[in-house]
This record gives sequence, structure tokens and C-alpha cells, in this order.
Amino acid sequence: MRHSEPATALDDGRWQCHVCQWHCTLAAGEHGRCLVRVGAEDGVIALHDGLISGAVVGPIEDYRLWHLMPGAQMLALGGWGYAFPTDQQRGPYATIPDDPAKQRKLPAEKAASFALAQLCRGVVWNFGDPSVSHEYVLELFQYARSSSRVTALVTTGYETIAALDQLGHYLDAICLDLRAFEDAAYARLSGVAQWRGILELAAHAKQRWGCHVEVLTRLHPGVNDTADQIHGMASWIHDTLGAQTAWHILPGDAGAAATQSAARAKRVGHELGLKFIYGADPQQSTNCPACGNTIIERSGQARVVGLNDGGCSRCGQNIELRTSIFKRGG
Repeated sequence: MRHSEPATALDDGRWQCHVCQWHCTLAAGEHGRCLVRVGAEDGVIALHDGLISGAVVGPIEDYRLWHLMPGAQMLALGGWGYAFPTDQQRGPYATIPDDPAKQRKLPAEKAASFALAQLCRGVVWNFGDPSVSHEYVLELFQYARSSSRVTALVTTGYETIAALDQLGHYLDAICLDLRAFEDAAYARLSGVAQWRGILELAAHAKQRWGCHVEVLTRLHPGVNDTADQIHGMASWIHDTLGAQTAWHILPGDAGAAATQSAARAKRVGHELGLKFIYGADPQQSTNCPACGNTIIERSGQARVVGLNDGGCSRCGQNIELRTSIFKRGG
């Protein structure tokens, strides 16, 4: 078991963990809100370190990263534990299984080597919450980058800036799961009402580390689909992350109401100047916002068909795709 690296000793003998924005203060034997970190006399121990909840090889588009290495095969993996505390939001990877047979251990170096052997273009942390698996994710990304693999997070954005800054040298992209845009809605959908730090983290990733950022929002009628919230999300994406940031808007519930909310949000986003907004259909193409030329075709495997030296092959409009780990700018 590994000790948590972003942690500080307090005068009363407790330790404060700094991997996620709860900043839990833990006495020896006391668990953090994530349920997978525990206080000890000499620090904070990550009980789940190296334990893998899932791993699969598949296209990067499965993780709503549509403007990053289109068509690339990725090794997606994840661990146990969530920063968001409510029972309904913990999901299937909340706690370490009691059954030893389900406690699968995979060293970070071996995971990175497997990705290389399988000719994967990179690794993406997708199952579980990367903010509470910080040390393993950092080691994995270091190994992956040493073999020129792409690295990405699917994240709720509840990491701390300090944790992100340790990852930043090795991190290419994040898909941000943006739940809502006001206190009550965020609290209902995640268990946290202090959510502005999520926006700060995404902005820091983009501005400080040149990370490619895409945003995913699942709309739940009557919760996070109000006019003010939709306008707030779209405006923040446009003003902070850029007009060409891909926004993936999915119905969060079954039924016509959620589908209509997603369509309405898409219209608002376009009206506010966002160039690339996607719905639930996995076959949507990426078209030039200036002339409509198809840039990325997604009928089956995604293929770049309309890009020439970073611009639309028809009209020359700059298209902000990330197609190389060596181009770190937004």
C-alpha cells in the first residue's frame, strides 16, 4: 500500500489529504470521503493502489474525446473509489471488493507496456474517479509518455490543482463531466455544492498545461436543464475553454423530455458561438464551422478526411484538433 503524496502533517497528529477538493483531515484509522484512503501515523494510505476495476481496448471516441487522435485505439482502465459522496453517484466502482478474486492488481508499468504491445495510441483513465487514484494515474502516465503514448482522463474535475500540476507534464487531455451550473443542481447530482473549483481545474489544465479539453453534460429535466444553467455552461465553455471546444450533450434520463432538453441546449450553445456540439449518436461527423465540409467522418471507425495542415481542406478554416502529442497548444 502506497502513501498519498499530496498530503500534509498537522500539529495534532492528523494528516490532510490533498488529492481531491474535499481535503479530508484524517486521524489514524479514519477513512476519507472516497472510502479508499485512510489515515495512518505516518501519512495517508491509498488502500486501492494498483487495484484495477476494469480495463478494455477500444476507440477513443467511446470516451467522448472526439477531437483527440480521431480513430485511435486506447487502453481504458480505472480503479476504485469516488470523490463524490452520495450513494447514487458512487457508481459501480465505489468500494474495493471484499472478494480477493475481484481485487485485480496491475502494476502501472505493466499496464503501459500492455498498451504499447497492443498498438494502442495511448491510455485513458475511465472507470472510477481519477482524483482518488492519483498516485497510480501519475505513475501510469509517466510510463505511457516515456513510450510516446497519449494520456487522457475522463473526470468529474474534483482533483486539486496541486494534484493536477503533478500530472500536467504527462497529461494530454481531459473529458470533463460537467454536471450542472448552480449549487442545488450540482448538490443533487454529485453530493457537492462547492463546485466552482471544478471549473478552475479545467481552466488550469487548458491554460497552464495546454491540455486538450472536451466537455460532457448529461441533462436531467427539472434539475440541470434550466435556461440559466444551459446559458451558463455554454458561456463558460466558450469564454474559458474556447469556441472550438467540443461539448457533448446527452439525455441524462429516458424519455422525450430529456431528448428535448438536449436539443434545446444544443441550439443555445450554437447561438452563443460554440462551433462543435454533439448529441448521443456515435456516428455524427465533425464538420467545418465555416463551410460545412466534413472534417472527421464517423461511419464505423472515425477517419480524418477533410483536414489539411491544421485547416479545413476546402476553405482553410483553422480546426483545433489534437492529432499529435507534440502539439501542446490549445
